[in-house]
Amino acid sequence: MLSKRLPMRLWVGLLLLVFLVGCSTTDEEKETGQGVMFVSSRGGSSLLRFDEATLVAGDVLPKAFIRGSLTRISQPGALTYEAGPRRLYVPNGGDNSILVFENVRTLSENVPPTRILFGLGTQLARPVHVVLDSGRDLLYVANAGTNSVQVYPNASTIQGGVAPVRSLAGSDTKIGGISHLWLDTENDRLWVVDPISSSLLVFNSASTLNGNVPPARIITGSNTRLQAPQSILLVGKRLYVACTGIILRFEDADGVNGDVAPTAVLFGAATGLIRPQQMALRADKDELYVADSGAGAVFVFANASTASGGPAFLRRLHGPLTNFVDITGVVLDFTP
Repeated sequence: MLSKRLPMRLWVGLLLLVFLVGCSTTDEEKETGQGVMFVSSRGGSSLLRFDEATLVAGDVLPKAFIRGSLTRISQPGALTYEAGPRRLYVPNGGDNSILVFENVRTLSENVPPTRILFGLGTQLARPVHVVLDSGRDLLYVANAGTNSVQVYPNASTIQGGVAPVRSLAGSDTKIGGISHLWLDTENDRLWVVDPISSSLLVFNSASTLNGNVPPARIITGSNTRLQAPQSILLVGKRLYVACTGIILRFEDADGVNGDVAPTAVLFGAATGLIRPQQMALRADKDELYVADSGAGAVFVFANASTASGGPAFLRRLHGPLTNFVDITGVVLDFTP
């Protein structure tokens, strides 16, 4: 009897095994890549689009390139993205202009920008970053060529040789160099990143600032660990700062002032960081995306709000197929 029952038991066991193996997949295997990532290649004078931004890693070819003479892209800096209209602002250091691409997720290769801010009247001089006050429809531009911030009206429609309505410049501003801006519209506060003096400058009442105005706060000094900072990312009251070889995190952006130590420092060989530039956050997974011009890579770090020390990157986008050449900007879009 046993010999007759054994084949049936084996058959049932094999079916059960196949069912269990087929149903046991990891979360990573179940997850489908989501979102779009844009990277600016200053050395390649191009914009690169990668799909499935939540999973993309390794040496992969971009899904689309925006490049060529019609695009006007020349030495692009850090990027600014509006998800609603899928509008991308590109500071164009190579010809002193700001390029605006509408519906940028549909664009590829040698296509002209939708709008261009350009000309002597604009007073643009090697722009490296722009930020928006959508409520007041204002455009703020970081001018590395003149160590100043220019403010323009009608940001949503601006084009041509429009002159700034206000300017932040002069010795009292303490701007010795400029690489990045952050506009806290809720508190009407402008942050200026100064890599020359290794400082962060905070200006209150940003929407009315004009002329040679001193900052309300200056974050600088040996305790801050600021080393030629390149960009900042403000998430609530949490402040991330990309510096040479490290990323700093401060927990109280509203109160941080003077020579104050960061809450955490990310550094070391495992991080891969060399010259981190612009950062972006995937909030639902607490993942920090970092464009690194020195490493020629976009790094993704897990547990951004709590990470400290020398954590290894979670993912890395890197290699010749990526077409990364001195990358400076990264933005994410997770809208459907």
